[in-house]
Amino acid sequence: MSSNLNILKWLFALVLIFGGFTVYKVFGVLATDVGNKEYVWLLKIISEFGLFTSVVISVGFFHHWIIATEERKETEKIFQNVLTKYIDKTVINAKKRGFLGITEKELDFSEIMHSLYPGDYVYWLITFDPRYRHYCREFELAIKKGAHFRMLVLKDGPASELHAKEIIGFGAEEFRQYNRLFLSSLEDIAGHITEKDGGTLGVFAYDYDNLPSTPLFMVLRKKTKVLEIFNSFYLSEPIGRMPYLHWQAELKNDTSNFFESEQWSMPDLFIDYFHRRWMVERHKLTTVDKEKSSYNDFIYAPASARKKCFSLNGESDTVSNLESI
Repeated sequence: MSSNLNILKWLFALVLIFGGFTVYKVFGVLATDVGNKEYVWLLKIISEFGLFTSVVISVGFFHHWIIATEERKETEKIFQNVLTKYIDKTVINAKKRGFLGITEKELDFSEIMHSLYPGDYVYWLITFDPRYRHYCREFELAIKKGAHFRMLVLKDGPASELHAKEIIGFGAEEFRQYNRLFLSSLEDIAGHITEKDGGTLGVFAYDYDNLPSTPLFMVLRKKTKVLEIFNSFYLSEPIGRMPYLHWQAELKNDTSNFFESEQWSMPDLFIDYFHRRWMVERHKLTTVDKEKSSYNDFIYAPASARKKCFSLNGESDTVSNLESI
């Protein structure tokens, strides 16, 4: 349809060119030969208008085919240079490294919980936000459905108090009380998970001298082989109210040396960081087990799958070797 319309436009332009020239010649002859000199001026105006139309359309025709074509080529070159210099280095490169966008304002935690399938893994590295206690029921339902949760939760200590002082509207003691309630809720969930349920839960409550570098919420989708990452920033608002950066990449079993390749992506770096943090806590548990001492900072379910509950999805030999650190 578009090509037919273009053809009609060009035919109309040609008609105007030759038609205008014809009007110019015919009415020019009439103006010379007409017997009644009273209307000569009108005939000359029509003749001159025909010539004007023919010349203007011819110039436009020439400009479009010759001059404008060269101008378009030059403009395309300039645009391509700008595209390569700015767009390719930002938008295209961001997409290549796994960036999808930014959440509208805060992370829709409920939607993510409902989107989990059996066999999916969820990795959690977020200092506690009091609003997350409302989602404990969704944690439990997702685990019963077959999802596996591996969580690093900050326990009471100097880092927790420092973080509480930075958040608007929360005192240190109030923050600690909510944090204890959250850990108690996770223990309660662990008590409801049995061998009949498809999923597992593993939680390390760790004592960290400094706050983690970034809040991380990761979903490893087994069915689609996709790694989905949400990360935010520790500022003055509770982390549950902060916008999150959204990343996505192909799910890989080993990302320990991936940064050295040209195909590196931010999701691979995020998950490698979580692996290393998890292995540090797991090493503490392994040491305590060898010494046959009690260890109260590991929450897991079901009770018969303790070893499985401190294992991560697709652990590589490289990452597992961190246990020897």
